[in-house]
Parts: sequence; structure tokens; C-alpha cells
Amino acid sequence: MPFIIKQDKFGVIGNPIAHSKSPIIHNLWYERLNINANYEKILVENPNDLKNTILKYKGVNVTLPYKEEVAILANYKDEGVINTKAANTIINDNGILKAYNTDIFGFYEPIKNYKINNALVIGAGGAARAVYYSLAKNNIKTKVINRSKKDDFLCEVHTTLDKFEFDLIINSTSASLKNLLPLEENLLEKLAKNTKIAYDLAYNHDIFLDFCKLKNPNIITQDGLDMLIFQAALAFEYFCGIYPNEDLINEARELIK
Repeated sequence: MPFIIKQDKFGVIGNPIAHSKSPIIHNLWYERLNINANYEKILVENPNDLKNTILKYKGVNVTLPYKEEVAILANYKDEGVINTKAANTIINDNGILKAYNTDIFGFYEPIKNYKINNALVIGAGGAARAVYYSLAKNNIKTKVINRSKKDDFLCEVHTTLDKFEFDLIINSTSASLKNLLPLEENLLEKLAKNTKIAYDLAYNHDIFLDFCKLKNPNIITQDGLDMLIFQAALAFEYFCGIYPNEDLINEARELIK
């Protein structure tokens, strides 16, 4: 009987999940590094199925709408998860679920070389918490605005915004995915005209960035593609013990553009 080496199973959980490019990234790195593993899309429609689904895999990434739910399920939480109450990377250590937030690292890596003193985050969901924590770790004064107040997150209702000059504005909402702007046009126009960098956590959905560029041709724009790749790189290190080198990161970027 031939000796069969068991293949490690990883994946990304979400609903919807068909659009995810994470399998392309991870499977590329497995192939290049000769790692016997497979990474797949995992649709979970019922939150009650999350834990049993995760336990079928050696590790998973988590996207909308389950980042906060999986944080609650975890037996161990890193500092980022504790502070954001959201996780996007879970390791299954023989039934012990260990939660990490690699979005914090992934968000900041593409903009780390810019001089940023203050920032505005639009939205107050799980992604916004990761962004806020990432900015706070880097000593950047940050304001968060949302359509409604959150009892457990410092944010203001967007209509109370009285300052429009920021080094960086971030759209952390899902508005771009629906081809919508995250704020009323008059508010967003004022912000764009007085901002150095506009950042949308979504990728391949450019309505927010295009609007900002139209109102301020000098603005620097950054979509979520690099955030996706850098958070994946750190998750890959948690999964496999290897951080992809610059060549592998660049190859993944070119592959999913």
C-alpha cells in the first residue's frame, strides 16, 4: 500500500464568499514553497455552524460578516483580537481555537512610509476597529464617524462632523461593494478637498476613490488590494511558519489585480 502524505486543509469563511481571492494567494504560496496544503472558499450561511466548520480545518481566515462572531468562539485571543473584538485568522490547535487579527498589520503596511498625523475612519464595524487600533498603535490621532452611535466603540454620528482636514480618510464600510458612497456627497467633497490620502478597504470597487480623486486631483489613493495581500502574508505565517518574501508578495499582487 503506498504511503500517503496527508494534505493540510485551510480556507476562508464568509457569506458571501464567491468573490474571495484569498485562495489564489495562499495556494500560490503553497505551490512556490512546496507546502502540501490546500486553501478553499467556505460558505457558511448559518452562524450556528461556524465552530463545527472551523474544526474541520487546520486554520481559516474569516471575512464578512463573521469576524466578531469567531472572536467570541476562540479559546485564545491575541492582543489585536482583544482590543478590536474581531478576528480574521483562526488556528485549530487540536480543537483549541486560537484567534488573531492580521487586518491590523495588513491595513498599515501599505501606508507606513507616509507621514500621517491624523485620520478619519468612516464606519464602525469590525474592519473599522482593526483600522482604529492599527492607527492608535502608530500614534496617529483618529476620529471615527458612523451613521449611528456604538455603545462599545468611540465614534460620532457623521452629521456632527465639524472638521474636514485630515491627512488620511479611510472608508471601512461596505458601501463601495454596492457602488455607493459612504457619506453624502457634500460632506465627502469637503473631506476630499482637504485630505492627503484616501484609503478604501475594498478592492476592485473604486467609486469612493474615484470621487475623492475627482474632487482633489492631488490626493493619493489606496485601495484594499495590498491590505488583502499583507494580512494574508501574516496569516500564512501563522498557518505555515513562513512569512512570504517580497517576490512572493509581488507575484500574488500581480496575479489578483
